[in-house]
Amino acid sequence: MPTKAELGRKLRVARFERNLTLKEVAARCGMSATHISEVERGKTSPTIGALQRISAALGEKASYFVQEDELPRVKLTRLADRCEFFAIDAKGVPLKVETLSSGIPGGYVQVFRECTEPGTILHGPPRIGEAVVLCIAGMVRVTALGESHVLREGDTIQLRLDEGYVVENIGDEESETIVVLTAPTLVPV
Repeated sequence: MPTKAELGRKLRVARFERNLTLKEVAARCGMSATHISEVERGKTSPTIGALQRISAALGEKASYFVQEDELPRVKLTRLADRCEFFAIDAKGVPLKVETLSSGIPGGYVQVFRECTEPGTILHGPPRIGEAVVLCIAGMVRVTALGESHVLREGDTIQLRLDEGYVVENIGDEESETIVVLTAPTLVPV
């Protein structure tokens, strides 16, 4: 657990990196600029609730600021380092998914590549977050929140994942999609 001074330094650095003033952070989190300044200078420790509010105002998870080790802010995934895993489609058929980016620890974004045979139906479970689906090849139908849309090569759709989603290969050939997932918790790969 970091000391008050270390926690304050991390918060201050994050604020500077985002080019925010104390008043701007205070307005975003509903706290006084004086209190945030005292936290940044290590004069006082924030409550868990206050740390969560300040962290949210800075666009980070509270856990980022209390990590013992610095989490990486940049992560390169080389072609040889990509991993593959299998999801199960609605018919019980394994579907190979390739991670193009497994995500930065403590981060919010992951990128996947999915190639599916005609007739494949993939159900994504409900979760907090959003996804962007880019159709690289073939034709897929994406259904979410009661709406269905057909994507052809080059088409993109962005959707909330609150109620889950379904991606179906409705074409006569293999489809290829790139899925960008943003969520407060990463998919373990």
